[in-house]
Amino acid sequence: MSSIPPRVATVLTNEPSAISDGPGTARLATALLAGSPRVAPVGPRACRVDARGWERRGGEPALVRVLRRATLEAGFSGAWAGVADVAVVSDAAAVLAKNLGGQEAKPFPLPDGISYQDSSLIVPPSAGAAFLAPLPLSFLPISDELGETLRTLGFRRIGEVADRDRSELEVRFGPAGIQAHRWACGEDDRAFRSFLNEELPESSLELDGSAVTLEPLLFVLRHLLHRVCSDLLHVGRCAARLSLELQLDGSSTVQRATVRPARATRREDLLYDLCRAALERAVDTEGRLTAPVAGITLRVDETAPPGARQGDLFAGDWRDPMAAAAALSRLRARLGEDAVTWPYPRSNHRPESRNRWRPAASVETPEEEKARSDPPPGTTRIVSADGSIESALHLLPEPVEIDVSGHKGHPRELRNGRESRSLVVVEGPERLSGDWWRDPYRREYYRACTEDGELLWLYREWRGRGRDREAKWWLHGFYD
Repeated sequence: MSSIPPRVATVLTNEPSAISDGPGTARLATALLAGSPRVAPVGPRACRVDARGWERRGGEPALVRVLRRATLEAGFSGAWAGVADVAVVSDAAAVLAKNLGGQEAKPFPLPDGISYQDSSLIVPPSAGAAFLAPLPLSFLPISDELGETLRTLGFRRIGEVADRDRSELEVRFGPAGIQAHRWACGEDDRAFRSFLNEELPESSLELDGSAVTLEPLLFVLRHLLHRVCSDLLHVGRCAARLSLELQLDGSSTVQRATVRPARATRREDLLYDLCRAALERAVDTEGRLTAPVAGITLRVDETAPPGARQGDLFAGDWRDPMAAAAALSRLRARLGEDAVTWPYPRSNHRPESRNRWRPAASVETPEEEKARSDPPPGTTRIVSADGSIESALHLLPEPVEIDVSGHKGHPRELRNGRESRSLVVVEGPERLSGDWWRDPYRREYYRACTEDGELLWLYREWRGRGRDREAKWWLHGFYD
């Protein structure tokens, strides 16, 4: 482990007039790579940077100068930074540096050791709690409701919250009170999360007149998706689940539909196809909506970090995982949530019960794909002596009763009406029994090769009790 203590730098910028929010945030993150290899967007025009590694290059003041210069060169009109041990302190330092606006006069005295230069505040190690103490409650990343409640109770400064007993805040406010006290004391295990109140993207529009067909809604949907995907880009997240709400004209009724991509994404074209499929379910056979619609709302209910994998220029077999996710998402949207399934192995001694079908809700990671490609427990394979030929067992949908003649219990011939086939090689038996409490079975399995070279899997099963007990032969599968 590295002996260098972790330090975090938060950089805030003004909105550049020539750059929209999404590309502006991406451009800011790219520019800050000049100072650190680890940069993460945490809000519109705000990023956090790993501040370690500058001990021999001028220290943190030099890091701040590099970050500000790179930000200004990227086209931003202003940049402010805060450096501290933890995110809550570096965020507060950056906000305070922006509020000071280059003024040397401070609204309150800063603790010793805290330097203010180049529109940046550097909080020395272990001084986070002392720095936060005189700041207003608005510098804590707590909810507006909790902040208003604390102010009503007489709290004005962060230090006043830190001075209270943590258990007292837990009794009054639960987990939110504990978290607020930890932040007030300068304790924070976050490194790259937004210091802003995280609000899930949402976009809505009221129509000029009620829509009775699908076309006006699809036109509006494209604009709503563009705004939502831009908001997702601001915070570096992808949509894992969305909800589409239709406000019916002349009533308070709202029709809701849930959209789940197979993999979290912010691709507008894919999300548009999924939302369109959801809207088409509200259209009758004549292409008209079941009820006039006065407004539409698109809301992101759940987000996830981007999960894209980098490709290899020289790997010809590399596949884009989002291509499979997009295909699966469109199939599920058009045909239903359970339309696409895959076989899933389960532990069971009865051969026909060793697999079941499970709805494919998402695409697999490479590790999951490899695990699923391995033969499930109980799968039978035949391999030649030199390993060059391998045959896998394929079960029939249902065992087929057959007529078998044999010698001393071993099958020797298959009969089908007037035709018969000799079994030239027979291996077995392999005995299976179980499920006596539910559906008992008792079988003897044989692997048999016909004179035509066909490999079959047969079993003899005893059914009935006492004098009614008899053995019948069944064809259960074949080897391919």
